[in-house]
Amino acid sequence: MQVTFTAFLLLVVQDVTAQKNEGDSCVEEHTNIVGQCTRPEQCKAAEDDFQLNGIRPTFCEYTFRQVLVCCRDGSSILQAAGDRRAATVWGVAENLADKRRVSERKCEEYSRAVVQKVDYTALLPDPGTMSLSAANCDYTGVELIVGGEDANQGEFPHMAAIGWVDYDDGYTFSCGGSLISSKFVLTAGHCISNPRARYPAPAIVRLGDQNLDPAVKDGANPIEVPIKTIHKHPDYVPPKRYNDIALMELATDVDFENSVRPACLWSRPDFGDHTKAFATGWGSTDPRTNQPAKELQKVSLSLLNNDYCDKLLAGGRNRLWTGFAASQLCAGELRGGKDTCQGDSGSPLQVASSDNQCIFHVIGVTSFGRLCAQSGQPAVYTRVSSYLDWIESVVWPGE
Repeated sequence: MQVTFTAFLLLVVQDVTAQKNEGDSCVEEHTNIVGQCTRPEQCKAAEDDFQLNGIRPTFCEYTFRQVLVCCRDGSSILQAAGDRRAATVWGVAENLADKRRVSERKCEEYSRAVVQKVDYTALLPDPGTMSLSAANCDYTGVELIVGGEDANQGEFPHMAAIGWVDYDDGYTFSCGGSLISSKFVLTAGHCISNPRARYPAPAIVRLGDQNLDPAVKDGANPIEVPIKTIHKHPDYVPPKRYNDIALMELATDVDFENSVRPACLWSRPDFGDHTKAFATGWGSTDPRTNQPAKELQKVSLSLLNNDYCDKLLAGGRNRLWTGFAASQLCAGELRGGKDTCQGDSGSPLQVASSDNQCIFHVIGVTSFGRLCAQSGQPAVYTRVSSYLDWIESVVWPGE
């Protein structure tokens, strides 16, 4: 039997210890996000949580006079309350300070947003209703950019296209990036300027798009957000090819939805159990023409040892790049045929989370390569884990 949200509100018995008034600030229990006390019929988030995931709302007031729920409509996932206090098994209250990196805590928040709760009944006498949680997104996990294939609609919701104003007052998208919070996009250092563009600095970030051709109607509803500030890594000194990483701060916070959702940051210096990673982008699919792709591409690449790649790419050393640094990583297919290429700069090299396949961890930022998709010529990526201190200080200062 399906219980509607309205009927649930009539049936539930809730002990509200701190009664609040409409419009007061509150904290939604299951997300720890700061919200506002609102009438239930005016809160879409609370209704969706109950109807889709079976999550009961947090009540501000539950009396015969009125019912108010804590509503996160319009709140950012980053508007989280402070650390909660919890009792130990001995009954002694203590502050359970979270010792994880701020980026790891944010990753957990992002993951909670794409978990669906499903109720089921066991085949037992007088069974109770039980529930399980499952990832809820459009990722297909196909193990298949040169040698890649079209990504599915909404498969990589953190993908960002970075645009420069062109001479027709439109936009040319020459780099990619990864949305990592409601206001920041991670990209390559060399994507902060394009001397061939009408204006050297990029102007906007497009999110939630699949095909960059505005004439294509594929059901995507992209948003374009102006870039407020460009944060270049302090040790990036172009044209040298080290510390090739930057952050683009958006003019406004973006609302997360199915097609626009941040990625997590990989925090380990190694790759764990991963031997392959996905590269995505709108770069060239044909190195002979270097024409950028309109449709978002994905390709699966092998993660390779730096020392091994150093020997393979020894012929590419010069005054701008003298070999692999620990803050770089190597990925590609030694037989050739699969690679990132021109226009993929700044785009992510990522792996799906083992805990939640809807969440991607960005392990690398596409930096440079010699010959696209050629045998024995893997590409070079900026290793994200080497820059977490700097990224966190810019994106989540004080947290």
